Amino acid sequence: MRKVFSSNEFSETALVRDALVHQGVEVTVQNEHSGRSAVPGFRPPAEIWVTRDDAYESARRIAIDTISTLDSKADSKPWACMSCGEENPQSFEMCWSCGLDKGAVSDNEPSQRQPPD
Repeated sequence: MRKVFSSNEFSETALVRDALVHQGVEVTVQNEHSGRSAVPGFRPPAEIWVTRDDAYESARRIAIDTISTLDSKADSKPWACMSCGEENPQSFEMCWSCGLDKGAVSDNEPSQRQPPD
C-alpha cells in the first residue's frame, strides 16, 4: 500500500477517492473521520492509499488532475441557472436550487416563453 493523497479538507479527499474508484483503482481511506476528533486542535489529514503499489503512478496522476480541475473551477465566474436565475459555482453541473442541468434550456428562458394573450 502507498499513500497517494492527503488533505485536511475531507471534501477534497472524497472527490479524489471517488475519481480513483471510478477509474477502477482500489483505495483505502485513513483518518476518514478525523474531523470529529475529541481533542481540540488535533485533526490529522484524511489520507487515500492505493492497495496495489503498481497502481500508484496512475492513481497519483488522477489525484493531481482532480485537484487541478477543482482549483481551476474555484476561481471561475459562477453561472446563472436558466430556470430560476440562481448563481452556481462553475464546478456545479446542476443548479443547487432547482436541479436543472447546467447546459439545459429551461421553459422559463426568454426565447422559449409564450407571448401573453
